[in-house]
Amino acid sequence: MVIHLTQKLADKLKMSPAKATSVNEFLSWHANYVQGPGYRLLVFMNDASGFTVVVNDAKAAKLKKLPEIFNHALVDTLFSLNINPDVIGCYLEELGNKIIYTKNADRKKTTQLNKRTETVLLTLEDTSNDIELSSFVNRIIFDVKSNEDNFTPKEKMLEMLGKYGLPVIKCAAFDLNVRLLLGGDGRDAIRCLRVPAFINFKYLHNILQAAFGWQDYHLYSFGMLKDWNIAHYHKPEVKLISNMEDFEFDPDVIFTDSVRLIDFMCKYLKIIYVYDYGDGWLHQIEVENLITDCQEELPILLSGERDSPPEDVGGPGGFMEFLEIINNPKHEEFENMRNWAEGQGWKPFDYKKIALMVKNAF
Repeated sequence: MVIHLTQKLADKLKMSPAKATSVNEFLSWHANYVQGPGYRLLVFMNDASGFTVVVNDAKAAKLKKLPEIFNHALVDTLFSLNINPDVIGCYLEELGNKIIYTKNADRKKTTQLNKRTETVLLTLEDTSNDIELSSFVNRIIFDVKSNEDNFTPKEKMLEMLGKYGLPVIKCAAFDLNVRLLLGGDGRDAIRCLRVPAFINFKYLHNILQAAFGWQDYHLYSFGMLKDWNIAHYHKPEVKLISNMEDFEFDPDVIFTDSVRLIDFMCKYLKIIYVYDYGDGWLHQIEVENLITDCQEELPILLSGERDSPPEDVGGPGGFMEFLEIINNPKHEEFENMRNWAEGQGWKPFDYKKIALMVKNAF
């Protein structure tokens, strides 16, 4: 494997690499380093596909272990795309254990790498997570000059990994039936989802936000249950939280980004997802199936029905009042309520739009 270093990264590593010779671009990567207030970024770009791997918080101790850091970040990024572990193994074997460092002398590749680095810096406003940063960059179409260039780095990398003759996408997955409780009597909003088994619960939160059109304005938690007894909603056997504030009141809770679905969903087939502690939206999640060799790009919205509420509508009672007004153009509050709903980004359930949002939830 060859890594072409920018001058910034070469200086940081205290290296004086030689100029590059002809290489296999699929096994060749360009690497850049940038730092500023609150960030130290390593950005790697595959020369053949433009596929990008980001390492945040790249302090001096990490830089000393650059081969190990790159390998780990590459595997995590590919794994997050549900790439067949056997395909990942084939690519790592072809890359080899030895890294040859060279001087970055390709202006076109330098420009491409700089564009990706700029995109990562802009994305830092929303997330500092390595996988989320990499995922965002890999879904953007760069360097479009002809129809042949009209692909994302992710698409190109998946295409190139097909050379090994194995299913590129292959992972364990859960089928989930998720019911947003809105008062019963046929009012509940339902979404059926297929999600990777090895993602953490923070990513499941992202998927659920997309599936129900939430805007991620509020805190949330997951509770592991053995039945739907309402008393258990507030005292689940295991509670996962997203925010340190909850930890101050319950030191036994677990953070959502530290455990994976597979760690709990084989034991607890019923889960309560609470979003917005003010409005108190309760989502019942039932694990319906475990697929051991899923070959689809995930996550997927399998089916869905009925509208979900706008943010800050005031809980199920407020949502019922909202529906009465929004479905009656003659109501004196109709215009005000419609304008408010638009400001909240609310729309009636549209399967195609929500399916696309779920697909891009990461």
